[in-house]
Amino acid sequence: MQNQDFSFEKATKTKCKLRMAIIGPSGSGKTYTSLLLAKELGNNIALIDTERGSARKYSDIFSFSVLELDTFHPDNYMQAIALAEKEGFEVLIIDSLSHAWNGTNGALDLVDKAAARMKTSNSFAAWRQVTPLHNKLIDTILKTNLHIIVTMRAKTEFSLEKNEKGKTVIRKIGLQPVQWEGLEYEFDICGDMDLSNTMTISKTRYSALHQSMIKKPDKELALTIREWLNNGEPAQKKPSTEQETKPQTEITLLQVQLQDQLKDLFETGAITEKKRDEYFKKITDPNIAIGLLRYFEKQFDLIHKLFSLTKEKKISSEHKSELYRRIMSSGMKGLSTLENELQKLEAA
Repeated sequence: MQNQDFSFEKATKTKCKLRMAIIGPSGSGKTYTSLLLAKELGNNIALIDTERGSARKYSDIFSFSVLELDTFHPDNYMQAIALAEKEGFEVLIIDSLSHAWNGTNGALDLVDKAAARMKTSNSFAAWRQVTPLHNKLIDTILKTNLHIIVTMRAKTEFSLEKNEKGKTVIRKIGLQPVQWEGLEYEFDICGDMDLSNTMTISKTRYSALHQSMIKKPDKELALTIREWLNNGEPAQKKPSTEQETKPQTEITLLQVQLQDQLKDLFETGAITEKKRDEYFKKITDPNIAIGLLRYFEKQFDLIHKLFSLTKEKKISSEHKSELYRRIMSSGMKGLSTLENELQKLEAA
């Protein structure tokens, strides 16, 4: 256990930035309500739009800047958050965060791709690559110096239960956000909206709002929230999100991915225990450059492909030994040449 200096201090409330989630089905008023609340929190509002430009339809009512995403890799969200901070916005609306879960290049899509790349049906192994990236996104949202309002789509949840006659029946248990289970509890205020535009505060750290039901939320709710946020001692400014940019996120993801690939290569006999340990030491180096990780990624892919071709008896053991030696000694350009050679052998 590492020795650290710990100390307790008297707890005091400090001024803080809003962390709010608004959850509801299409047509419940999530975007409009987000913009209405944001207007009272700051004059400079940014909005990340994943809904194909739908937020622009409110530009005649509210003044805001928009960034539209076409693909929803967590890195894209994190870069947009860093950009909003850099450009001096006060409030950021993420409309919606659900696409980072089930959209193109969202978490579920990344898991499917990782499983396909690893040639496994074991989704747990694939999640080991994606979970750190998803967690990094949530951490970025919670640490930013901006007021944050995220919207999430809602889905109807059902459960299978036994009725009084002992028969299995399906029971509707309510609406749940389309995102990682339990994510809504990361926010200070969580409001569920229905098709009558009524917001129910399902979770909050502000006791005055506990279990409130607000018909068509308006300026009054925004002012109530603002008063609570501004009540307290001045808070210390956090480091800018821009300091935690895409390269570091990619490094973390690649390190996890390569450790899984390394384990797979060792277990299939593609590399020796000594070689595995050498690679592991390099991959887990906290100061490793992303270019070197990309090189290892290419190497591992080619080693995996080479041993697959050997099992399929498309190359001789002598040819395999020669190709393996070249893979282990070639630079990035040489690996690209080898990749083309293996693709031709694979197609033969």
